[in-house]
Amino acid sequence: VLLEGSAIVTVDDSNSVLDPGWIFTRNDIIEDLGNGEAPKSIRKEADEIIEAHGSAIIPGMVNGHTHLFQTFFRGLADDKPLLDWLEECIWPGASELDANSAKAAATLGLIENLRGGATTVVDHQYIHIDPQIDDAVCQAASEVGLRFILASGWADRNYHPPLTESAQTVISRIGPVREKWHGAENNRIQVGLAPLI
Repeated sequence: VLLEGSAIVTVDDSNSVLDPGWIFTRNDIIEDLGNGEAPKSIRKEADEIIEAHGSAIIPGMVNGHTHLFQTFFRGLADDKPLLDWLEECIWPGASELDANSAKAAATLGLIENLRGGATTVVDHQYIHIDPQIDDAVCQAASEVGLRFILASGWADRNYHPPLTESAQTVISRIGPVREKWHGAENNRIQVGLAPLI
């Protein structure tokens, strides 16, 4: 794919802006870019040429901390202090989530991230009532197509009892998810642990 005619904000060491510029990608990887018009050799290789005058192309942003399941809890008890909000809204609601609803919430949240310019999302996912939730969230990331880190959250004390797990339970639960998803999609999906306390 060749995108041409837009301003390209490179975020390199010189903070260069190529305006107008062009970017050539192959198999979802940027192979080349430059100022002005793309060389004829690049134009011949392009399967698709996108005219992008009047636009700017910037590197994707990183959302380094989100809870995708909370997409379905927006607007609930927004006026409450944090602990009241968690204890009265988030934790009881989260305790009812299953894999299907978690995947739907993750899909919506991931699409919203893409629309906002984030191409990498780190989901601090700490709802493990249904053992298939982590897998479902990774499946959503696979389908949406962005870079994704499942930071599987856990706490073994001082937390909402249905969401509390022992270290051994966490290790047993995350093993199959990591085996299936860590490094999947050409290393686009990663899986790790994220202690809550």
